[in-house]
Amino acid sequence: MAQNQGTVLRFALLAVLILSVQAFSGCTKQSTIAEPLRQGTDVDTASLYVWSKLLDSAAWRKNYNFQMFSVGDELWVFHPDGTWWSKDGTLWEKAPLTNAIKNLAFLDYVQFKGSIYGLGYFEGNVERFQFRPEIYKTTDFKTWSTLASDSNLPQRFFYHPFVFQNKIWIIGGEDSRRKYADIWNSEDGIHWVKQKDNLPLGERSGSQVVQLDGKLYLLDNDVWISHDGLNWELVTEEIVPGEEIFGYAAMVLDGKIWLLGCNRNGQFSSQVLISADGKHWQTQQAPWAPRGGIAATVHKGKIYMTGGKYGGTPNHPDFRYDNDVWVLEKRKSQ
Repeated sequence: MAQNQGTVLRFALLAVLILSVQAFSGCTKQSTIAEPLRQGTDVDTASLYVWSKLLDSAAWRKNYNFQMFSVGDELWVFHPDGTWWSKDGTLWEKAPLTNAIKNLAFLDYVQFKGSIYGLGYFEGNVERFQFRPEIYKTTDFKTWSTLASDSNLPQRFFYHPFVFQNKIWIIGGEDSRRKYADIWNSEDGIHWVKQKDNLPLGERSGSQVVQLDGKLYLLDNDVWISHDGLNWELVTEEIVPGEEIFGYAAMVLDGKIWLLGCNRNGQFSSQVLISADGKHWQTQQAPWAPRGGIAATVHKGKIYMTGGKYGGTPNHPDFRYDNDVWVLEKRKSQ
């Protein structure tokens, strides 16, 4: 009798093991993997979303630090070599609109009131460059209008403009002499007003700012939060404790902040960081190759991304540039 019970138990354990292996082998290569979470993070976020590759190589040259926008029913890529648009992220057509601001590694375009604005003109590099405080605007996505040839736009670079309360905002940035800890905004992109200086977040450049649940989150290696764009409180000193991260694109999708293309302690990663509050972060291992400086946007409830750069490390001294196209969307229920 005891021997029969032992046999039954062994068969039961074997059945559980087989089912577990079958469940694991049913996962696709494109599926996301949720890693251990910190307290307060939604445990299902990462596993609910999946990445899919749309193109191995898009029409534009492999590059990094350019931009992608969602404009109505279309996706738009603003690349150093010009602009491309698509209805679905797969079929792309080159548009006649040129690159107005020149070096996209130093200055950004910004989407504002149904148009795209170019803030400034930058040609050259950090050591030797030409800057002009010109303001450009396109509404038809065919030609640029020059709104101002000599605006009072702060003459600096390495900042990411954002829109809040029907104004374009700038926080920090740098020039050839120093970094800044101030806030400027504009109602029209032409006339700029300094709203505050000596911010508690200190002098900085390259920070990303996103809006979630009516609040602004300023993201760097640390995270700050603001309800009005002027007064800021520290959320966390380190997004990833013990690591320094930078070089990512910050998106907001389904009530979460998504950081794509992080450089972590000098190593580019394909790992995505996700948070609902800027303090507690979950990780998702994406199937695309490690990179930073990607172009991404949220379009029709999905994140589209392209471009990027990888390398410059002792283990990978040569640089690799990308122009594949990927989309992140909620996993379809079975």
